[in-house]
Amino acid sequence: MKKNTWNEVYSKNFSGMWYPSEGVVKFTARYLKRKIGIKKYDIKKDVRRILDVGCGNGRHVVFFAEHGYDVYGIDISSKAIEIANTWISMNELNANVKVGNIEKLRFDDEYFDVVILHEVLDHVTFSNAKKSMNEIKRVLTANGYIYITLRSTEDSEFGVGEEVEHNTFILQNGYEKGVIQHYFDLEEIKELLEGFSIFDIELHEEKFPSIFTVYKAFSQSSRKCKKYIDISKHFDMNLKYSRWHIAAEKT
Repeated sequence: MKKNTWNEVYSKNFSGMWYPSEGVVKFTARYLKRKIGIKKYDIKKDVRRILDVGCGNGRHVVFFAEHGYDVYGIDISSKAIEIANTWISMNELNANVKVGNIEKLRFDDEYFDVVILHEVLDHVTFSNAKKSMNEIKRVLTANGYIYITLRSTEDSEFGVGEEVEHNTFILQNGYEKGVIQHYFDLEEIKELLEGFSIFDIELHEEKFPSIFTVYKAFSQSSRKCKKYIDISKHFDMNLKYSRWHIAAEKT
């Protein structure tokens, strides 16, 4: 990933992700603790420390801090970390976020109970993704959990850009121009998650009319290019955004 590219994304407010993802919320409720009242929880797993890798502006760091966890976050973008620290401070929360590299995590062995990797490992080559997972295993406690999302080869954007290796492309357009995009199939997921036991896996797919791109949400929120669709006339739903959502336990 290019550090300058991500600094530009956050400096120009291209990132509209200010709410926790639905997948992270579901993972928390299903496997960590589920809120059953204003200040009441059903505890599923005894968790103290959580690491959000590729934390961006801190949306998941803030979410976990509000749930009382000891939260850490790292990101390659110094601008993203600046925004995250401001957000944490304004909300009077306790969290530790800093610039960091997933391939060389500056944490002790078995330091975290849970590691979140949301839309991270599909922006590096597959070989670097495997190196990163070795670091994740090192800092994760025995029987610790990971929640990871990965772009799927079923995605409509698969094959777009300059192909640099198997299932891997350098994006040529859009706000992520120049960024690596890797798409995962099941065989690669098996290899990537060696040393983990998967206990939840879903393939989430969103379909769109062809007048959009799979970056529909970005286009509408960041560029305000609302488009009208006449459903009384024929239109297709051929475009598809496809992403794996996986929860696994270190074995």
